[in-house]
Amino acid sequence: MNAEKILTEIEIALKAPQGSITKDSSSENVENWDSLGQLGILVALDKLFAGKIAQIQEMALADSVEKILNLLKKNSLI
Repeated sequence: MNAEKILTEIEIALKAPQGSITKDSSSENVENWDSLGQLGILVALDKLFAGKIAQIQEMALADSVEKILNLLKKNSLI
């Protein structure tokens, strides 16, 4: 698994245009990244990582791509 695949999954979850989500994207600068968008990201990533995301409590509060990637690295998922 790599960061590009994660960015693509986040784009799909947020229904964002292809290529619009970057490592600098967050709930502050992406229109659809609200509470429902956050839930969509969590569900998409949980499917991608076969249920392992639900075990990372901090992930629910990760409101930026950078935080998500850091948590995935910290938990040895990427």
